[in-house]
Amino acid sequence: MRTGIAPTAVVHQADIAAAAARVLTGDGHVGATHVLTGPQVVSRAEQVRLIGEAIGRPLRFEKVPVEAARERMLADGRPPALVEALLASTRRPRSDLITSTVEEIVGRPPRTFREWAADHAADFR
Repeated sequence: MRTGIAPTAVVHQADIAAAAARVLTGDGHVGATHVLTGPQVVSRAEQVRLIGEAIGRPLRFEKVPVEAARERMLADGRPPALVEALLASTRRPRSDLITSTVEEIVGRPPRTFREWAADHAADFR
């Protein structure tokens, strides 16, 4: 079995933080459930390509068998519970859901994955 991580509308952590700050300090959110997404559905291969563009070198995504991924992550010292949670996320279905929630709460469009990659380029160098 190989991992097949479904595309999703990845949300930038700064957008989560900005929305949380508004919700926690503003009115009208008690008992509300807010679904935050990024502005576009992006596959894992596209994410890796965009990270490559941000760091100035070509990258490509390679699928890895689940057992090999588990072994590598455990060998790297990741806690077993985290490893299992990460592997479970590879079995979720594709989601084409894109919400306007970030813009409604924060007052500006959500950041793209390309922006996230640029913001974190130093982390990948």
